[in-house]
Amino acid sequence: MQYLIAYDFGTTGVKTCLFGAEQDIRLIASAYAGYGLYILPDGGAEQDADEWWDAMCRTTKTVFEKTDVTPAQVTGISFCSQMQGMVLVDEYGRAMRRPMSYMDQRASAEFKACQTHGPCVSGVNIGMLLRSLRATHAASTSVKDPLWKYKWVQAHEPEIFQKAHKWLDVKESLIARATGEFVMTRDSAYSTFLYDTRLGHEGWNEGLCRMYGVETRHLAKIIECTDVAGPRGSWASAPAQGSTEAAATRRSSAWARAAPPSAARISIPARPAGSER
Repeated sequence: MQYLIAYDFGTTGVKTCLFGAEQDIRLIASAYAGYGLYILPDGGAEQDADEWWDAMCRTTKTVFEKTDVTPAQVTGISFCSQMQGMVLVDEYGRAMRRPMSYMDQRASAEFKACQTHGPCVSGVNIGMLLRSLRATHAASTSVKDPLWKYKWVQAHEPEIFQKAHKWLDVKESLIARATGEFVMTRDSAYSTFLYDTRLGHEGWNEGLCRMYGVETRHLAKIIECTDVAGPRGSWASAPAQGSTEAAATRRSSAWARAAPPSAARISIPARPAGSER
């Protein structure tokens, strides 16, 4: 029998499940842990990446305490999560600031400055709208879209913006921290409104990046939801941003005791924003 761990990161907590797969798939053990959602007076909505990680470590440890299955028997792990968050990370996969939730709507000024000039349809410049529709079959018409969170940090926190290594979504930030690989599944890439969906053009659209002022160095490699992102790497033990070395050591030790040393497989797409259970 093969054993797999699945992590489901919602808005308020993570559900961690250990499955056994042979001729069928059965749930062996599960655990849940919550974390904070921080609502700010200016329309901001943020979470703490270290709280995600701690919840992941704690629930993994709890799952193994409920069964005779050992971490060494686990052949893969998968992630699914809330979508349309914005996580800027450094080269170790550590969040440079608190991740912005899909509910964050403080970037109204950036939204208006970029695309509400000239002739508009649904509040978006018609030329920009047509360029986006042609490439992606969609367009960013909500201030809550990840693109405007990115632009808000660019405008209001330029030092963090310049030091950021990659722009990731929620599950991708956890994959990066666990494996050292910076990837984005196609569904997450599509939700940025920068992903070209045209046959033969699939990938980041550099023209749209220029139009919106997005730096392509921040964009991760695009993979499929069923691809193996990579093995668990030593980067998982890198000190958390703003934490003490002792706290980081406790976190990485909990992960080392509880998590499998095998490949981290993304096997479940992220959920659309607002589809919380």
